[in-house]
Amino acid sequence: MTKSLKNLFANIKREKLMALTNITVMTITFLILGVFISLVFLTQTAIKHLEEQAQVTIFFKDDFSEQNILSMKQKVESDKRVAAVNYVSKNDALKIFMEINKSEPILLESISANILPASLEIKAKNISTLKNLAEEYSKTDGVEEIKYFKDVIDKFSYMTKIIYVAGSSLLAVFLIVSFSVILITIRLTIQSKGTELEILKLVGATDSYVKTPLIYQGVFFGLISAVISSSFLFLLFFILQFSGVLSPTAPSFLVFPLLLTVILTLAGFALGYLGSITAVKKYLNY
Repeated sequence: MTKSLKNLFANIKREKLMALTNITVMTITFLILGVFISLVFLTQTAIKHLEEQAQVTIFFKDDFSEQNILSMKQKVESDKRVAAVNYVSKNDALKIFMEINKSEPILLESISANILPASLEIKAKNISTLKNLAEEYSKTDGVEEIKYFKDVIDKFSYMTKIIYVAGSSLLAVFLIVSFSVILITIRLTIQSKGTELEILKLVGATDSYVKTPLIYQGVFFGLISAVISSSFLFLLFFILQFSGVLSPTAPSFLVFPLLLTVILTLAGFALGYLGSITAVKKYLNY
């Protein structure tokens, strides 16, 4: 082990420029991976919050009785797509209106419960079903109008898809580049030590003795790059929490940076190992 580590650092010292290039490219790769995972986490959190808040509101005609509305409420509650249903009577609607406009007493004087519509507030289990629910219940007798935040939902879904596609594409490119850089680095190391490796084999060195430092080299690059990128992202999360952009008390935002560090470290080990073992098999001809 000690001899292998000495050979590892000797290889890195011999190819300083390539080592620096390797670490730089892999660090960028893991930064992109970390940012991509973070964006997926944040968008999924936002979608979950939006799903909890988003709702379809059904407004009923004045001549549609409360009994009919409550009957429809029971029907809607039995829909498997629906998470919760809240009935807002005319009197409840008046209370809400008065609370919202309590700073405008003149406006409140002209409002009564009779002119406000009763409604059902429907929360869906999945935000993608809101449109279908709105279209289906708009055709129901007694329904005067249906509202839901269609534009907000559509734009958010569209932006989420763009983030996923762009992030995945960029990540794939840099993973390929990082893998290629590892191959080139190990190849140059093998070429620069060609005679030395041949002599080692002639004097009885095992394949493991010769190959292990080269594999360690790729793993070392991967782990160092993962540590650098994880430290940067951890600092970024701390700054965002400290500045109030992210909630500092939310357990998920305390655990997530640590989980991200573990993921990037494992990714660094895997990429370094696979890259180096591939290079050794490809360029070490014995």
